[in-house]
Amino acid sequence: MSRETVPTNKIALLATGDEICNGDILNTNAQEIARRLFSQGIPVGTHLTTSDNIAEIEQAIRFLLKTHSALIITGGLGPTSDDLTRYALSNAVNRPLVLHENVWEDIVNRLKHFGYLTPPISNRQQALFPEGVEIISNPNGTAAGCQLEHESQLIFMLPGPPVECLPMFEHDVLPQLKKSGFQQIEYYKNWLLFGVSEGQIAEELDAIAKPYDCITGYRLFYPYIEFKLHSNRQADFDLLIPQIETAIKPYLIGLGDKIASELLRHQLETLNAVINISDHATGGLLESLIKTPKNYRYLQFSQQENKNQQITVKGLAEFWQGDDVTQTSLEIYFDLKGKQELLQVEIPFRGYRVKQYAVEFVCRKIWDFLLRHGSAIS
Repeated sequence: MSRETVPTNKIALLATGDEICNGDILNTNAQEIARRLFSQGIPVGTHLTTSDNIAEIEQAIRFLLKTHSALIITGGLGPTSDDLTRYALSNAVNRPLVLHENVWEDIVNRLKHFGYLTPPISNRQQALFPEGVEIISNPNGTAAGCQLEHESQLIFMLPGPPVECLPMFEHDVLPQLKKSGFQQIEYYKNWLLFGVSEGQIAEELDAIAKPYDCITGYRLFYPYIEFKLHSNRQADFDLLIPQIETAIKPYLIGLGDKIASELLRHQLETLNAVINISDHATGGLLESLIKTPKNYRYLQFSQQENKNQQITVKGLAEFWQGDDVTQTSLEIYFDLKGKQELLQVEIPFRGYRVKQYAVEFVCRKIWDFLLRHGSAIS
């Protein structure tokens, strides 16, 4: 298995909407759908975005169906004049639109529930679908979706709002794709790495993986790197995993699938003790990331020092002074129920991003300290 022999039975994603094309909103549906597909071993192909124009949407549908076995379309299923996806799909597959009375009845009942005694007639277009489709119900809105088979290809049409789109994808589309044989990559695992450069770790891991029938992948979201490994050969996959985990062990936090601030948030919610943090480094970013409604009673931030249950964070002076350097210092002092530790390190300076690195580094060290001493502190 290599990048030259990756399965061609791929899924295309098409998002419609002027608001996406014009940059008013991000196409988060495509990102999340692609991530969920890949994590389930379903290969993803081309992503396209079009404006709210029938001809443009129709052209995009025809183009994507030439090179993909399935297509997921999101957006343009509302009741307004710029919601034109259903009309474009009807043209592209040469099927007339048909009114589904049961869908219209659901729309009427939902609108009445929210106080519309006479539902707007414009909503009626939301009950129009190409002939021969299967309806995908929408528990969170009036825009039902659909699925249809066209020349041995599967097409799904979903509404744009993520709170509606993603549950429908998870409940209906993903199971259908699995049932239809799109799940091709059987073995998949990913890890989050911290404290190593992408180029450095990629060279090492690619060399380890080279003898095996597996594909490696990388995603940088500073200060983390996601390393991905997938294969269709269980024997190769199982042999490679221990070697990979040995190489990345110095850069893993916990099991390696959650960032440090997330791990620390959850850990603090189970710690029955008040902790004072004096943050002189991150400008409030640390507090905003780890304080939650479940842990705020036990987590206090103050500039004052020398309190019982105290963690003091200092550093990043070069950042606040606007200096042009390659490294900056960070200091973390723990004094919790007689457990005292001092950590002084140099961390990479990457301009404004140094705060992100520093916060995750601090969270990692606090998480590790509490993991080792939590029972004595509670």
